[in-house]
Amino acid sequence: MKPKILIPVDFTKTSFSAFIYGNQLAKHIGADITLIHILQGSFSTADTYFIDTLENTEKLAKKRLEYFTKEYPKEMGYTMHPVSTKYELRYGIPGFTVTDFAADNSFDYIVAGTRDNHNIIERVLGNTSKIMAKTTKTPIIFVHENTRFRAPEKIVFAIDNQSDFDECLEHYVEFNKHFHAKTTFIHISKEKPTLEHTKSAILKEIFDNKYPEFSFDIKSIQGSEIAQSIIDFSIFEKQIY
Repeated sequence: MKPKILIPVDFTKTSFSAFIYGNQLAKHIGADITLIHILQGSFSTADTYFIDTLENTEKLAKKRLEYFTKEYPKEMGYTMHPVSTKYELRYGIPGFTVTDFAADNSFDYIVAGTRDNHNIIERVLGNTSKIMAKTTKTPIIFVHENTRFRAPEKIVFAIDNQSDFDECLEHYVEFNKHFHAKTTFIHISKEKPTLEHTKSAILKEIFDNKYPEFSFDIKSIQGSEIAQSIIDFSIFEKQIY
């Protein structure tokens, strides 16, 4: 069965970047795409034109989705891959509605856009993305609005003392079989970490089913803030033990 990718779209530069990235990722891994747009707003059921209002809103949103995915990329100078693409409209709160839809329809990945904000958590995720990250079991690929797709060659997989990473690692191994990217597993701890337990757990999980199809190493770093520690390591490889 072909993998399925869900891409939330709100017609911003951020979601357009996620769509471009998702289209190229889908081509690379042989996946189908579904774009979902969440409609928000209030309508009075006492209004005589309540049904007409809903129908018009949905028609306009669907036309906008089609323009966003078919015409807008041409205007921006992008050549899209011929990937199967579907459209979905839903009413609700964006983060929760996206994750519910992904779970109900067994999507393999969510590709969502992010943008820069003021503090580190907002910069890494953003409000809607934070909701999705906390409420879904579907693997999410967060794409910065200025990111362009390139098949990954090196990937950082971060672990802390609280996380149960078994299922995450299983999803990751499945994902990385398409790229064979060299992987650095980093264990993050507030105290000076010991590596033996982490190594044993990772090796057991990776070799549980078969020999891995990618090279990897395992390191521990000291850091009190998970997100900042990942960024620091990725850029500077600080505090390696």
